[in-house]
Amino acid sequence: MKFLKKASLAASIAAVSFAANAELVSMDEATMSAATGQAGINLDITLEGANAISVGEILYTDTDTGGSLSLSTVTVGTASGTLTIENVIDITEEGIMNIATGAVSGLQIGVGSVDLVNATGGNSGNLISGLSLSMDLGASNTTIGKGTYDSAGVFTADTKTVIDSQSSFKITDGSLSALDGQVGVSGITFDNDGANVEVDTTMWADAGGFNIKVNSIAGDLTLGAVTLGGTTDATTGVFTAGPSIGSVGISNIQMAGATITVSGH
Repeated sequence: MKFLKKASLAASIAAVSFAANAELVSMDEATMSAATGQAGINLDITLEGANAISVGEILYTDTDTGGSLSLSTVTVGTASGTLTIENVIDITEEGIMNIATGAVSGLQIGVGSVDLVNATGGNSGNLISGLSLSMDLGASNTTIGKGTYDSAGVFTADTKTVIDSQSSFKITDGSLSALDGQVGVSGITFDNDGANVEVDTTMWADAGGFNIKVNSIAGDLTLGAVTLGGTTDATTGVFTAGPSIGSVGISNIQMAGATITVSGH
């Protein structure tokens, strides 16, 4: 995906002796640090407009049956102006990649449609359409390597490569339609008493499949208005949602220690 506002990389050429033989002297990371004042990489991603990143379709096909699941018109951007996601990347002495990401406000994520597709390529059912989410992201930290760090920064070695992430987010507004448009939801929010939802996850792969362990997450989900039913004008094809049944609030959602394993069959 796109964008790189600034990247600090290094290479070196050193001293050419005009009096004798020319000699190239390589610079190690410690030398580079002394020369530039900082080792590591800054990776800034600047998004402009609601469609700064756009993916036409993501298609999963069950090769046993030929049926598919399609996600179309996936977008990432911002409602107005520009938004820059700042990342700082370092490698620790234990050989662990550490990625620190700065906080941003006004991130917008959209999915045009999520559909079931039969083996002949025909649409066999719309699951979600018009998904739009506005989000704020808090500062996050991700480590990748054979080991993890606890909240105090103590390193524990592991035999498998692990992706360990501490992040936070808040959904400030959102809307979607579901089940061929017959269910509509607007005013979607997800926060923790108005603050960001803190998320701590660990991911790894083993003989059993790909594992996602949710160490902790807690928050409150609000659906501002839910509509059921609707009609489509035979002439114009315009869909009109049915009446609202009201709002729904789900408080104190918590996960701690749940592990999701994805594998084939």
